[in-house]
Amino acid sequence: MMPRMWPCERLATIDSTQRELLRRLTSAPNQHRDPFGLWTTAQTQGIGSHGRQWIDSPGGLALSLGWPESLTSRPAAPDPAWPLRLSLAVMQTLEEFFQLTDAMLGVKWPNDIMARGRKLGGVLVSRHQVQGRWWLIAGIGINFSWPSPPDISRPVIALEDLGVSQAPSAAIVMALSAAVQGLCQHSGSDTERAWVDEFHRRDLYANQRVIVVHPVSGKPLAAGCNRGVIPSGALRLEIDGAERLIEVGELSLREDRVA
Repeated sequence: MMPRMWPCERLATIDSTQRELLRRLTSAPNQHRDPFGLWTTAQTQGIGSHGRQWIDSPGGLALSLGWPESLTSRPAAPDPAWPLRLSLAVMQTLEEFFQLTDAMLGVKWPNDIMARGRKLGGVLVSRHQVQGRWWLIAGIGINFSWPSPPDISRPVIALEDLGVSQAPSAAIVMALSAAVQGLCQHSGSDTERAWVDEFHRRDLYANQRVIVVHPVSGKPLAAGCNRGVIPSGALRLEIDGAERLIEVGELSLREDRVA
């Protein structure tokens, strides 16, 4: 029996789908006992990583999905690997839905969706307690078009640049929602090994020299060779022949152009 799809409501415009989803949870918790989502192509104040504002591309997709943590396979403690697993699932869903080849898309630790070396989208996963019940909220942002380059420090790309003319719609929203549902329902050592191996295969900087930097100041914190990740989501960074684990958190990854 197929599980019931999570309902996803389209909003004409909103400051942030993540903020609005949390507002609805906290203002009327008894009305929201089951997973649900909100999406728009007109978001004005999106939330990015590390407290930064997410700059939405014209017509870009902003989707937030919320679900009780009890639906996940390991509800006893937060799963720090969610950003990695989610970014991989989003990338795979985009490939299948828009018939893109895996030569176009990739991921970057811990939560970026990349295309041709530039950022196509990103994900955030946050955890909130509402009346004694823990909820996870996943925010997904995908660029659709860039008529003029945004004034940000990182190179970006959009679906239109990849030959996609179909604007984000309810169909891709439901495909992404189904992917997140799948992540909630499947677990186990075999599943963990599979996504860990696939993340490394699709990692833009796999087996390359990288620098771990502070996301706000840009200060380098560590440098070494990217040797993949472990099931907790931590990055395996090889430094002078020894391996150091870099935990998922307030860190960013950059290519080491000097090496």
